[in-house]
Amino acid sequence: MVASMKPKFNKYWDEYCEILAIAAVLDPRLKFGFLEYCFTTLDATTSKMKLDHIRKKLKKLFDVYKKNKKKTVPVTSGSKPAAKTTLGGYDGYYAFISQNDGGNGKSALDKYLEEPVLDIMAFESLNVLSYWRDNANRFKELASMACDVLSIPITTVASESSFSIGSRVLNKYRSSLLPSNVRALICARNWLRGFESLDSDEVDSEPLKEVGEEVNEAGQM
Repeated sequence: MVASMKPKFNKYWDEYCEILAIAAVLDPRLKFGFLEYCFTTLDATTSKMKLDHIRKKLKKLFDVYKKNKKKTVPVTSGSKPAAKTTLGGYDGYYAFISQNDGGNGKSALDKYLEEPVLDIMAFESLNVLSYWRDNANRFKELASMACDVLSIPITTVASESSFSIGSRVLNKYRSSLLPSNVRALICARNWLRGFESLDSDEVDSEPLKEVGEEVNEAGQM
């Protein structure tokens, strides 16, 4: 049994989702150290190659957000200027350090990765999305990218299992659909994907008429 499961296990990790790896890097408690630990534990010979691949993907995605951030919308005469935010009298100091940070040639991604990771024990219940929202002024376009990546809904259900109905049995234990709804769905599926035509004398038109009415009612809901 173990011998038959090992190829499937290896295939699972060879075809890992890159966006999940990027999401782990965007967790300030994990970053690349966590990926290095996982990749090394699975296969130390390919760990460096996988880490470099994720770095390139992350940099490429960040460059897209950085490029879009530079595109400014022209202000029309009828538009109102954006409200100026105050930092309790520290506006000048913030502008000063922001200018210095921007002049050292380091991007927001570089600064984020260079910062030490947060203690995972002290911040066990950290809301990562709240972290990026609170640090949006520091990381700018990187914070926007992180919020988009971390808000992607993740599912572990295989696509074949989600859309295939070949092996499913509709009964009162496995489905809560009413029989009338099941007939309407199956009839609509046959109309969309086609079905074998039957002779007119073998078809009872009254059930088809009822099903058609059910489909119309379902479409109007």
